[in-house]
Amino acid sequence: MLARIIAVLLVMLAPAAHALSPCDPCTIDGGGYRAVAPPVWNGTDRLPVLMFLHGWRANGSDMVTDPAIAGPAAGLHFLLIAPDGAGGSWSFAGAPSRGRDDVAFLHAVLADVRARWPIDERTVVAGGFSIGGSMVWDLACYAADAFTAFLPFSGGFWEPMPEACSSGPVNLRHVHGRADTTVPLAGRSIGGHWRQGDILKGFATWRAEDRCPEAADRHTHDGKLDCDIWSACASGRTLQLCLHPGDHEIDAAWVEGGLRWALALPGGPAAR
Repeated sequence: MLARIIAVLLVMLAPAAHALSPCDPCTIDGGGYRAVAPPVWNGTDRLPVLMFLHGWRANGSDMVTDPAIAGPAAGLHFLLIAPDGAGGSWSFAGAPSRGRDDVAFLHAVLADVRARWPIDERTVVAGGFSIGGSMVWDLACYAADAFTAFLPFSGGFWEPMPEACSSGPVNLRHVHGRADTTVPLAGRSIGGHWRQGDILKGFATWRAEDRCPEAADRHTHDGKLDCDIWSACASGRTLQLCLHPGDHEIDAAWVEGGLRWALALPGGPAAR
């Protein structure tokens, strides 16, 4: 509880961090993004990165002012990057939007971030909520090379779902509500033209890519979150599938848990 209170207080201090940002907002070809450094950053130490993708009709500014996201990022000393989706959405395999090559755009954002800030390359996380979470699944499947871990919430593959991913094995922790009606675990039709995929079937793709057994080797329960954990995959990567009883929502504790997981991955700063 104390850690969460401190994280929220750090978010309240976040405007001071903007003085350390080279741009606010930052613009590149094709769009822009917001960036917030940790309030206690000295301006020179290398920073782990959380690139967080917003949900439908939101924007990057919403993400850097949302305590559920900005609080844990600040508390764990992450540089928070929040790109703007074109038209408030994201373009990925099976999605309604086709306005921009968002895989290329997000890699361009990350390249711009690397040119402006000192980055700790051991921890570069792509996170996202809802359709932003679906974009994270797409990044992980087709263009994972720039990231060390993926942290999607309440969004997965849309149909047709891939049978395999060109990126190969990844570290991925997915969080979803069992009672989610916006992105149901079983998927649903959207407008008669598109369909959100079945999350559990999609997760089987990650198990195949990481060469994991069907059954998880560990299970944890923390508050409302139940996590199945695959930590002994032949690829050396790890997967987590975490479910809660709620609807289409995100909680600071789940974001914090995901960031701590990313920091503790083999090769990450917390694992040393």
